[in-house]
Amino acid sequence: MIRTALAISGLVLAFHPAFGGHKLDTDKWATCFPWGTRGCSQELAINWYLPSAVKVSDGVLHLTATKQPAHGYPYTSGMVTTYKSFTFKYGYISVNAKLPGGQGTWPALWLLPTSQGWPPEVDIMENHGDPHQISTTLHWATHLGPAQAQKTETVAPNLTTSYNTYALKWTSSSMTWYLNGKAIDSYTGPNVPHVPMYFLADLAIDGPTRSTSTLAIKSVRIYTDKR
Repeated sequence: MIRTALAISGLVLAFHPAFGGHKLDTDKWATCFPWGTRGCSQELAINWYLPSAVKVSDGVLHLTATKQPAHGYPYTSGMVTTYKSFTFKYGYISVNAKLPGGQGTWPALWLLPTSQGWPPEVDIMENHGDPHQISTTLHWATHLGPAQAQKTETVAPNLTTSYNTYALKWTSSSMTWYLNGKAIDSYTGPNVPHVPMYFLADLAIDGPTRSTSTLAIKSVRIYTDKR
């Protein structure tokens, strides 16, 4: 699309791992937060992340939540991160994914700083089950505590029945969020992150839901400044 071409103009494709075969490339992806060991629960979620909940088949990455108790949590689920393999500062990230939908599901595509401090945090996409609604968020620190700029967007495509592309353009002065090449949110101001960050994708569960749900991801592309 023209908008996408303009967004990546002057950038080079720096990270684009294929989801081939039937095994996750663990040189590119870790299956837990950097601060976890056997797996780790996300804040506000009621699931425990396990490597076994991450599968690859037919060129697609599957993060699957199951109603299966583990470590005191009623659900298990999957997540991936590039913390060990790829970090970047400014650029364009594009993720082609199909959401699970349904009450209690909380899929997210996001960025965290390599310093392990918080904030900043950039949420490229969050969804709480509605097949036609997503949220975008930028978190930052103030002297009074954490602050954020968030937008919830109602969209035409059914995000649970087809693959859609969620993207973020990050420059030194602005952030722009895209859905299928169309800008849906933007931020310009002093709170744009200026630190290296890494990518995460996860399927959290934040309430009662069906026995099995899956976040499916076909591709992750990260473009950075060629210099």
